[in-house]
Amino acid sequence: MTRRTFLGTPAALPAMQARAQTAPRNAARPGLPNILFIMADQVTPFMISPYGCAAAKTPNLARLAREGTIFENAYCPSPLCVPSRSSMWSGRLPTAITSFDNGSEFFAHLPTIPYLLRTAGYRTAVSGKCHFIGPDQLHGFDERLTPCIFPAGFSMTPNWKLGPVYNKGTSIQATMRALGPSKWTKQLGFDQYAFEQGLARLQQHAAARDPEPLCLTVSFTQPHDPFTTTKEFLDLYNGVDIPMPKDYGDIRRLSPTYEWFIIHHGLNREKLSPEQIREARRNYLGMISWVDSRIGMLLDELDRLGLAANTAVVFTSDHGEMMGEHGQWSKRLLLEWSARVPLIVRLPGGARPPARITQPVSTLDLLPTFNDLAGAKTDLPFDGTSLLPLLRGGAENPNASVICEYLGEGTIEPERMLRSGRHKYIIVNGYGPQLFDLKEDPNETVNLAGRSEYRAVEAELAKKIGVGWDGPALKRTAITDQQQRLLIQSLAKSTPRWDYVVHTPGPYLRDAGVRDTIR
Repeated sequence: MTRRTFLGTPAALPAMQARAQTAPRNAARPGLPNILFIMADQVTPFMISPYGCAAAKTPNLARLAREGTIFENAYCPSPLCVPSRSSMWSGRLPTAITSFDNGSEFFAHLPTIPYLLRTAGYRTAVSGKCHFIGPDQLHGFDERLTPCIFPAGFSMTPNWKLGPVYNKGTSIQATMRALGPSKWTKQLGFDQYAFEQGLARLQQHAAARDPEPLCLTVSFTQPHDPFTTTKEFLDLYNGVDIPMPKDYGDIRRLSPTYEWFIIHHGLNREKLSPEQIREARRNYLGMISWVDSRIGMLLDELDRLGLAANTAVVFTSDHGEMMGEHGQWSKRLLLEWSARVPLIVRLPGGARPPARITQPVSTLDLLPTFNDLAGAKTDLPFDGTSLLPLLRGGAENPNASVICEYLGEGTIEPERMLRSGRHKYIIVNGYGPQLFDLKEDPNETVNLAGRSEYRAVEAELAKKIGVGWDGPALKRTAITDQQQRLLIQSLAKSTPRWDYVVHTPGPYLRDAGVRDTIR
């Protein structure tokens, strides 16, 4: 799998512009499938049943997996909400679009999945979490059915000049204080609203005469921390043997850079008891089960409306969650529980035998995959590769590799990860690398970097991961970018107000008790 990072203006752009200007908006090919794209937030694949978690009550994800394809080794472009989502929508690595952290602007000039689908004749709509930073709050979507639960300004910009800092809001202390059961929460209210708007949009599409093919994104914010849900979903796990993280020793033996995340998440301030860890995992699983229940309702509605046979369904997450593995919580790390994501795809045509693909893939691959599904034409290079050949039974590529990058809060240096075959290689600017053999050591307990027997493997991985990467230059760029945003925020006395407002509800937009913006 060859991945290209494009930093300039492509020579192919004029031809693409000409096609876009001359093609009718409704020039869809007959028989194009609808696309239902379902996202959850902060789901590690290791805590849902299709990926082997026996404790997880996720029957609807299991159903989707039975009828579709499971990508066993799918990764996010960055283990943080904004850069991961911006990269996924644009098909570009975070460093290619300077989307470093949760306060990074998603630039309006970038082609995105909805823009490309529109050129193929699709109607594009999104309900739920977008986490677009900046004044462009559509990025090609024809319809945005809800506001966002997170702010659209620069308020989440980190400051690497301060060194490692404690983040009270996403600390383990905040996580432990919030454990349920809860009668109701902001996340539950937002996700219920997003679900209802998405469901109504499917119904409106089914009722329309000669509708354009629809690409509908339904994006939940759960199971993002804080971990809490209602008694109904917590009770699903009464008496369940919830898997506990193993003790692999001090994570800093792998690299001293993990000290930064220990400080950031407040893990140096207290030691969690087994009871606290079990309860946090129970709440997290309960939140996942809530999302799973709504996925089941969406799948059932596709069946009831007669849309299932001509609708591709895709489920994924923006990043994972450490869940106490290696003593770590939240995301931000390039280790498996944080960087891996679930990816399940059901193509139109009904049930099929179970299929599992082990080749490493990335959510960067979704843009060219959707492009292929729609038969859209583009000459623009992207950093992903279409998954459609694999989904249709093509041979896996034993030399496939994927890249994941991190330049957000928690770290104070640019970081990059390469997964290639059975090996994983992590580099941090100014520090020694980490090398793992995931076949022999899936839990990443032994750093093999520097060992003589792995010299050839490491040399090859170092060569691959270094393409297009300049750690010192990226650090300078990231700090300059942070300081510019922090200056704007200080001059404005608060973050710029770009939050999306649903101005004129259409016939499929119903009041779910959520006001214009959720803060």
